[in-house]
Amino acid sequence: MVNSKYFPTLVSGFAAGVLTTVPHIKSLSCCILVPAAVVFALYADKRISGLKSPINIKSALMFGLMTGLFTTLFGTTFDVLITFITRQNEFVIAYPDVLKMLGEMPFLPKGDASYKEALDILENTRNEIVETGFSFFYTFMMLINNLIFYPVFGLLGGLLGKAILDKAGNTDR
Repeated sequence: MVNSKYFPTLVSGFAAGVLTTVPHIKSLSCCILVPAAVVFALYADKRISGLKSPINIKSALMFGLMTGLFTTLFGTTFDVLITFITRQNEFVIAYPDVLKMLGEMPFLPKGDASYKEALDILENTRNEIVETGFSFFYTFMMLINNLIFYPVFGLLGGLLGKAILDKAGNTDR
């Protein structure tokens, strides 16, 4: 067995990363899945260590941050691999609807060069995914998005996990 303090964050981050690639679960990944993974990591650590004392807030936040980062790493990697194999993802599927939505927005300057450039970037990204299965722009934007949201919700999950597990520890006594 691996003897590391943050091994539970690796395991729960891996599990959350795998689940973030499941289509209907993916939409709940930041606000439900990542905090639940942190709560599980804290619970597993408490069970492995056998400590009965309340969880330190610094440890809870560190577990949240680490689980969020591991979820980002594994989730982004699996999403890129699945996109590479299938040459399709949510962006490719939603692309016609995105164009329709952008065309219906009255406040966007349709004749502006920046608007046309943004549409070209979207079209190039979609074409790269369909033709080669990979788009550096899509991968980079997904990584940045995941690096922001998953650790933030991981920190919130750390606080939530501390509250839940400390309260559960008080009722055991």
